[in-house]
Amino acid sequence: MELKGVSRQKVNHAKVIVAALLTVSGITEAVSIPPPTGPYQVGVRKYTIEHYNDHDPVAPNNVSTAFLATVFYPTLQKPEGPPKPYLNPETAAFFELNWHYSNGTLSSITSNVQENASFLEPESLADGSLHLPTILFGPGGGGPPVEGNTIILSELASYGYAIIGIDHPFEQPFIRYPNGTGVTGIDVDNIGIDYGDIYNMRLEDNTVFLDRHLPELVRKLNLPFSTTKLGAFGYSLGGAAALGSLQSHDRIVSGLNMDGTVYGSLASNSSAADVRKPAFLAGSEGHGGVGSGDNTWITFPQWQTGWQRKINVNGTTHHDFFDDTFWKTLEVGSDPHAGPIDGLEQVRVLNAYVKAFFDFTLLGKRSPILDGPSPEFPEVIFYNVTGSR
Repeated sequence: MELKGVSRQKVNHAKVIVAALLTVSGITEAVSIPPPTGPYQVGVRKYTIEHYNDHDPVAPNNVSTAFLATVFYPTLQKPEGPPKPYLNPETAAFFELNWHYSNGTLSSITSNVQENASFLEPESLADGSLHLPTILFGPGGGGPPVEGNTIILSELASYGYAIIGIDHPFEQPFIRYPNGTGVTGIDVDNIGIDYGDIYNMRLEDNTVFLDRHLPELVRKLNLPFSTTKLGAFGYSLGGAAALGSLQSHDRIVSGLNMDGTVYGSLASNSSAADVRKPAFLAGSEGHGGVGSGDNTWITFPQWQTGWQRKINVNGTTHHDFFDDTFWKTLEVGSDPHAGPIDGLEQVRVLNAYVKAFFDFTLLGKRSPILDGPSPEFPEVIFYNVTGSR
């Protein structure tokens, strides 16, 4: 089955809508994120995950007591009322200030994702499954938090996936717990914290959640999630942690890394880097090529014995692998770290390839776009890496 995603006609229509909402002085009214293309509506719920950690590299006195799980999932419930802002105002203000967007540009963006909507019941699934296919997600190190990746997460949810994003307090610029408590983070890029330490913290969070809290949530709340067969993916450090957890957890069966340098044993340039399961590297233009500065994307594929793919997307930079690729369409040129690719086209690319990977590895549905260059996505470049099929 070939995944068509969003047609170019729809992309161009979306561009017209966005352009109509912009003026020389900025945004005149709210703009919604690109709507998901699947048959279901999308809900979101948040859960506080209690975990005492006395060696937390980002917490005050190195002690933290909880982290945040945000779940995107399919629902039959239809949105009521106008779309709502999809970012916490504190998150929006942080990235407006630090990434040169005008005041109000990000805080005005809305979505139709519904807070605490009813879950899609298993009997509603066309294939008769008892659980929603479930994926663990990790955001970039130091941000944006899970909510800044809503476009790809809601796209997957609209096709029947449940995606659980994990945010760690103090590492992210801002997160808000379900009880309303907000936590402002530290500047992890400028105070000397080793990203290897944050990576290890991410692995610990994933382990605690998978081994203890996910089964408890499913049992106590009767959630229709899988606890024994999950996918994992993430952006930047979250992508590295997805592969790290893939290697160490039997219940995670496939992993996708969006533009993240790998850490730990995965970066060892030895057989210790072999995850022995389906692994996908999807990166920015030139990432992992000779002279790119990230040798882990050269060595990691060489040691894999399982199915694998490695692609780059021409015209992209690191910031084009989360919602910033859409944000930049609202105020062109504001974020100098975003690439020249059209943001709505990059949304289409990510939606297609991420979904195709999990359709294949979790549902057994193979898409031709995973097997080599596609005329539908000319900006996607495949690298010649080998692995068992």
